[in-house]
Amino acid sequence: MEDSVPSSFPSLPQRLLQVFFSPGDLFTALREKPVWFGALAVGGFLAVLSVVLIPTELWVEVARNQLIAQGQEVPAALDSTGSIIRILSVLGGGIFFFIWAFFLAGIVTLVFSFLFGDEGRYVQYLSVLGHAFIISALGALLMLPLRLSQGDPSVTLSLGTFAFFLEEGYPLRVLKMLDLFSLWSYAVMAIGVTKIDPKRGLGFALGFFFLFAVGSAMFFGIFGG
Repeated sequence: MEDSVPSSFPSLPQRLLQVFFSPGDLFTALREKPVWFGALAVGGFLAVLSVVLIPTELWVEVARNQLIAQGQEVPAALDSTGSIIRILSVLGGGIFFFIWAFFLAGIVTLVFSFLFGDEGRYVQYLSVLGHAFIISALGALLMLPLRLSQGDPSVTLSLGTFAFFLEEGYPLRVLKMLDLFSLWSYAVMAIGVTKIDPKRGLGFALGFFFLFAVGSAMFFGIFGG
């Protein structure tokens, strides 16, 4: 429980700042007291807020464009289902945020603890990921003005943003899925892994997380269009 930690342990607001400005110190503290719920709750709230603030009309327009792109008929009642689409998007985003954190913590535990013999435990890695995900969640919220101005809830600041010389296709889809805020959070996760078990080198940890990010983008890019 987070209220059982000693007074010298950084508070949740302090940890939210440390994940941006001094992640090494943060994860050194979390190695001994791997709290995670508060950070995941804040990250989930930011992720949900970035979806809630998107107007219902925009979700309807996105659904209409997807149907047209797939060659399907647009139902006459689509406009009346806008609220339902928005609610499902909010619920889906919030639930996925937590599921992804628990799932990725399991992957990290499997790779580093079981395969490579690090001393980290699942709850320690979950604590690292829960705090690092705040970066990507805040990034999604900061992107909201751009998404609203362009009328596209899926707009991100990614490697694809700078690949303006590429035509639409698989390579560009992959680059668009490499969100810069997510890459930042992965880099912070790598720092966390080295603090959970100091014998783990940063280069290997960075290589794992960036390889995971690229592999995920390549996989999901297959279904992107």
